[in-house]
Amino acid sequence: MMDMHLERPLPSPSELTAPYWAAAREHRLVRPVCDNCTRSFFTPQLICPHCLAEQWSYQASSGRGTVYSSTVVHRSPSPALPAPYEIAIVDMDEGWQLLTNILHEGDRPTPIGTRVEVTWVEIDDKWTFPAFRAIDTKD
Repeated sequence: MMDMHLERPLPSPSELTAPYWAAAREHRLVRPVCDNCTRSFFTPQLICPHCLAEQWSYQASSGRGTVYSSTVVHRSPSPALPAPYEIAIVDMDEGWQLLTNILHEGDRPTPIGTRVEVTWVEIDDKWTFPAFRAIDTKD
C-alpha cells in the first residue's frame, strides 16, 4: 500500500506576486494600486485593468471589508483541503475584491453584508495566508 500523504497546495510566487506573499508573512495585507488612476485591483497584473497604465505599486489595505458573497464547501476538491470550509468574496473598503476564506464555526455561510476584517493563518514557517472573520459593528 502506498503512503498517500497529501500536503496543502501552496502558491508559486511570481515576480508580480512575491511582494504580496512577503507582506502576508509579516501580517500585512496589501493590494496593487494604479499610479495613474489610483484605483485598487486584485489580482496583481502587468497593467491596471481600469486604465491600462503599466505603473502600479503595492499599498497597505485596512484589512476591513464587507462580505459580497459566501458559501460553505462541504465536499472538498482535494483531501489536502479538509471540508467544511467557507470561501467568500469580500468587498474591501479601498474598492477592491478578494476571494478568501472566512473563519467561523457553523454550517451556514456568513451573511452577505457582514463586516469582516483580516486575520492570519500560519500554514508553516514560510507561508501565512490572509483569511477573514466577522467583526462586531455595534459601536
